[in-house]
Amino acid sequence: MTIETLSICTVKESIVLSDYLKPFINENDKEPSWDGFVYIYKDKNCSKENLKGRLAVQVKGKEHKDLTKEEISYSMSTVDLRNYLYDGGVILFVVYLAENGTKKKIYYCELPPIKLRILLAEAKEQQTKTVKLKQFPDDNNKKATIFLNCLENCQKQASFSNATLLSLEEIEKEGLLEGVTVPITAVGIEDPQTALLNNEVYVYAKIKGSAIPQPLEMIPMDMRTYETQAASITIDEKQFYTQFQRVRSASSTKCILGESFVIQSENSTSPCKITYKNSNKVRVLAKDLDFMLSYLEKGYFLLNGVEMPFDYDGADLSNFNIEEQKERLQTAKDIVKLLDILNCQKDIDMSTLSTQDWSNLDKLIQAFVYHEKLTGLNPDLPLIQGLTIGDLRFIICPKKVEGEAGAYYFYDFFKTEIQVSFESQTGEQLPISQYFVLKTSELISVDNLRCDAILPSFKKIEKHKETFNRANWFMLDLISAYDLSCRQEFINTAKDFSEWILSEDNEDIPLHIKRLNHLQIIKRIREFSLDEIRELYLITEDSSATEQVLVGAYLLLGQQAAADIHFEKLTPEEKEEFKTFPIYRFSENY
Repeated sequence: MTIETLSICTVKESIVLSDYLKPFINENDKEPSWDGFVYIYKDKNCSKENLKGRLAVQVKGKEHKDLTKEEISYSMSTVDLRNYLYDGGVILFVVYLAENGTKKKIYYCELPPIKLRILLAEAKEQQTKTVKLKQFPDDNNKKATIFLNCLENCQKQASFSNATLLSLEEIEKEGLLEGVTVPITAVGIEDPQTALLNNEVYVYAKIKGSAIPQPLEMIPMDMRTYETQAASITIDEKQFYTQFQRVRSASSTKCILGESFVIQSENSTSPCKITYKNSNKVRVLAKDLDFMLSYLEKGYFLLNGVEMPFDYDGADLSNFNIEEQKERLQTAKDIVKLLDILNCQKDIDMSTLSTQDWSNLDKLIQAFVYHEKLTGLNPDLPLIQGLTIGDLRFIICPKKVEGEAGAYYFYDFFKTEIQVSFESQTGEQLPISQYFVLKTSELISVDNLRCDAILPSFKKIEKHKETFNRANWFMLDLISAYDLSCRQEFINTAKDFSEWILSEDNEDIPLHIKRLNHLQIIKRIREFSLDEIRELYLITEDSSATEQVLVGAYLLLGQQAAADIHFEKLTPEEKEEFKTFPIYRFSENY
């Protein structure tokens, strides 16, 4: 018996064991590129009514002593590959034969049109192309799954064998993409994720106006699925996490707790491997390192009440010095406490901090976490001080310690009342809220900001002729801060300011200005009501309205042409001034 005949017999004997497959492969077949077909059925009753289709097969044989490999490479003629493409696809088998054919191992490769196109494109003008093949499974359901999926992909891709295919980027750019699918069919596998990860898959794009999905000229490699699982993860009744992430591939499963702790298993029988790596993000570190140290100390954690013991033998702790890690954890907890005290919800990447950043951080921890005075500082620090830590910026108030030069207590600017005044045009010293010093750029950049403290501070100051003008200008800064950052707290606070200004009986600000400012805030929050639209039209019909007011009203109404007409009536100085107002954002010329 020749190598080719023995190889074909080996493949037939393996395939015929599946209830869903019937091989019709001729040992003496003389076709140029094929050896026969395998008929695929959708039911164990292999009747004509249950026939799904048939796939061409090609079988090659090779004497080889090493039968331990799970994957091999085999050189194929590009003429054969092109013939397979024209015929709509094939499954290639290579049988390794050892010890005069008494020992055998089957390898296979699915070759639907898309994969053949990729192989031929890579081959360019070469006469041969190396093809990678995987070990053919012994499980009969897995065999059927391979043929079912290959048949489905060959059928879906047949009409695209020689067509020009658009890339996913091109389809998206042209606005034609309706969705993306990754079809998979499995026999005897209840978990679709398992079928997806353990079989070759192809990606199809649903294109607007077409009933046939277009295959993408790509083959996803190293497929992984990501699943967030709700769970209670506790140690000594302290809950560390309320969920974990499960990442599955064909060869392993990872359970990720937090961002630093991973339990990985290669298969159902192998022991789990535990890995932990400290995060550079301080909030993450404070939680994850606390969990790791508690897990080590107690020897277990509870997952939904089920004890998960620590495998001390399987964990590599050679680079994990417990005493050093406890010190690191305390530092992380101090930093997190500081951030919380200062109302900062952001995190700090410790790997980016400079020496000066660490120095500032130490000062703030000493002052706010441990309530200690700071010494050795400049004896003439300003009343308001800005300190930066990496990308974060805090405004604090140093207060001198009586009788100690260079000694201070630090206070949060947004929790401390400071008497602030300004000089009016007539030379008077008038009181003003300490927060008036915060312009748009400061509002956006300050990380210990407390918007809820600002309006009460303005209201608390004794009213004078400049009270509402100053409040109005600050409100405009809040609106601009919202436009630049999209932070809801800014527009909400601006709305509160506007309602306060409107509710007060004062004539410092013209009514039209008050209403336009209020309506431009509303426009940023929601659509106008009919009454609000009516109010804007009444403003445009008011003969006393200034040209700037008319421009603003028409911009809020979305009538750009009318706004442009009145804008042209402004002086050059007024035009430049108007462009600085946040209402100008509604202009098409912005």
